[in-house]
Amino acid sequence: MERAAGDIGTAPEVIQEPFTIVLWGVTNKSLADWASVQEVADPDSITELKGFAGSPGVIEGKARVCRTVGEVGELQEGEILVAPTTSPSWAPAFAKIGACITDVGGVMSHAAIVCREYGMPAVVGTGHASKVIKTGMRVRVDGSTGAVTIAR
Repeated sequence: MERAAGDIGTAPEVIQEPFTIVLWGVTNKSLADWASVQEVADPDSITELKGFAGSPGVIEGKARVCRTVGEVGELQEGEILVAPTTSPSWAPAFAKIGACITDVGGVMSHAAIVCREYGMPAVVGTGHASKVIKTGMRVRVDGSTGAVTIAR
């Protein structure tokens, strides 16, 4: 079988590769959850996102969306960081925030591990948090169940 340039083949029916699951948060369920958000005609109508329970605890507060590490300096004390993902270069943010929400990541992602070390809630692998949530919105992060509730 000949493949076109850029063709990576057919996705597996069941995602089982451990690193894909625990590091990136990609499972059959997360893909279905992300697809259901994409199918919503009006993104402003979304009031809940689902992700992985990265670090336990519940907190409500004001969101701050940071799409790059260069935006971390805008974080205010106690805000909830919303980001596509985090890495060690984001470390200064974790000393200020009250919780973290990421688009990608599993239970062994950077955001989940650091939040567990700091004892603050994290929901990772939401798929779309940094696109749906806007800076200043009130959000409730339940790091024990993986649910993010958006107050509109």
